[in-house]
Amino acid sequence: MGKHRFDWPEAKKLCRLNRNDIAMAKSLGFGPDALVRARPDPKQKWKLPVKYWIHELHFKRFGFVLGEQPLPAAPPSTPEVDEEAVRRYGEQLYWEDYWERNRDDRPGKCQAAQPQQGS
Repeated sequence: MGKHRFDWPEAKKLCRLNRNDIAMAKSLGFGPDALVRARPDPKQKWKLPVKYWIHELHFKRFGFVLGEQPLPAAPPSTPEVDEEAVRRYGEQLYWEDYWERNRDDRPGKCQAAQPQQGS
């Protein structure tokens, strides 16, 4: 007595697949027997149902899933500008630059007034 061979209509019914799922399974190289054998047992809680397993494998290999609409691209966001914060930041930069340029690096009066020792 040989193994029972499954056809696509049987696999479609047993695995709860649709046309797109079958097309993805074929593009991945699966036959109907492999899909029926891949069905998870109730004790196999970790195993994905065949439909979602095919979706995951197809997405990993091809980068898309047949029949799903791609998410629309988000419009480019424009950051909200706080005018007062921009003004304060510019003013802070100005004063930091001002104090840096006008820093007195010359020796102070106390340092210059000290007599040199020696001759």
